[in-house]
Amino acid sequence: MSRLRRLAVGLLGILLLSACVSPPPPAGPPPAFRLLAGRYQLARDPDNPALTWVRTHLGGESSAAEPIEQRIAYTPVARSFTAQDTDLAGHVHDYVAQAARQRWQPMLVGAFTEPGRCPEAGSPAVADFARGLGQERAIVVLEPGLLLGDCPGAAAYLAAVVHTIRTAAPNVFVFLDVSGNDDPSQYAGRLLAAGVREASGITVNVGRYASMEKLAGPTRRLFDALAASTGRRDYFLLADSARNGATVTDDCNPAGAKPGSPGAFSDEPGALQQAWLTVPGVSDGPCGTAPGSRRGEFVPDLARQMAG
Repeated sequence: MSRLRRLAVGLLGILLLSACVSPPPPAGPPPAFRLLAGRYQLARDPDNPALTWVRTHLGGESSAAEPIEQRIAYTPVARSFTAQDTDLAGHVHDYVAQAARQRWQPMLVGAFTEPGRCPEAGSPAVADFARGLGQERAIVVLEPGLLLGDCPGAAAYLAAVVHTIRTAAPNVFVFLDVSGNDDPSQYAGRLLAAGVREASGITVNVGRYASMEKLAGPTRRLFDALAASTGRRDYFLLADSARNGATVTDDCNPAGAKPGSPGAFSDEPGALQQAWLTVPGVSDGPCGTAPGSRRGEFVPDLARQMAG
């Protein structure tokens, strides 16, 4: 075979081979950058205190229970897990697995440190919680308010928790929290010390009442500060919107509070997302419109005021 003929045969083979191979599809956003991928919806917590109360009282107290049922009980909301759970890994696993079967995106709050106390390094609850998450998708908010307190070891503790969860549960979006009454952008330094480089984003307004308009500017400044320090511009910003549907002048069971948007997500970097991370009607403590209540207690009258 002549050299020219061999060259022609070789070119023909290349052309035939290329005709059989489809070009690669356009690259889309990495799955890890999408809070709600495909047909996923935010998960409803079937055991949230508002729904539990409605199930018990809807028949006999219809007029009292209906507003809570219609506006609060069935809305997607985060579920809180604490170190006091005697089978933490098992309960977390059951919760996220059930959500996965329904194509729901569960939201979990890891509140392992008791209010008024400082965290314990190496707490077994953290490892149990991470083990329960496994390979499932979930949004996890860690220790609301802890980083803004006075505990000297809070940042190091949180950095270890973030690393533990990211290692054991690679499909989880881990959020660090800076909920408070101050401008959250001033806490970029604390977030860096708390392991934000490994986290997916930041939460604000957990259990509080600030409007989305009031939060938008400060959270954007925080996003820019973190991006400048870490080189990342894929952080998610997530606000608790459970109780910010009306302007109020107090932050402890204030009169006039209303539920906010039940959830609005986008994949735009730096956009302020919103979802219910707490349950409307859960008391801030013995104050405001629920002076006889305990902190963390579901108060039907408080929920009715918000839902009405």
